[in-house]
Amino acid sequence: MVEDGLITLPLAECDRHALALLNRVWATEWYVAQMNKCFKPDKRAVMLAFPELGKIDRYVLNSYLNLKPKVRVSVREMVGRVRKYFHAEYPEQKIKRLRQMAYNLKRGTRGKSRQRTMIQLAMLREVTSDGE
Repeated sequence: MVEDGLITLPLAECDRHALALLNRVWATEWYVAQMNKCFKPDKRAVMLAFPELGKIDRYVLNSYLNLKPKVRVSVREMVGRVRKYFHAEYPEQKIKRLRQMAYNLKRGTRGKSRQRTMIQLAMLREVTSDGE
């Protein structure tokens, strides 16, 4: 938040007040549900299953999740896409990790319901966080 210029360090009184307000909002399930309604179900599932993923991470993961059967995207090509669309350098190792996550999800969720997919996303999150 400091890097984005939303708050200052050390915290001013107005920053403390704003953070307290955000804490109340994010701690209330109703507000969180209302905010999440605006996202498509697939994006919402990824955001909830992988809260640690940033915008670029979600882009890479979704790019691999949305590939048509038998279509491949190399890590180098994905690095180029990230550079082109986000004007950022992104580590190949992170792309490899996200690509593997996507392949694991696709392999395990063909023809199953969205609820099952969300459960698997949450389970995968636990497995990947334990392995690091």
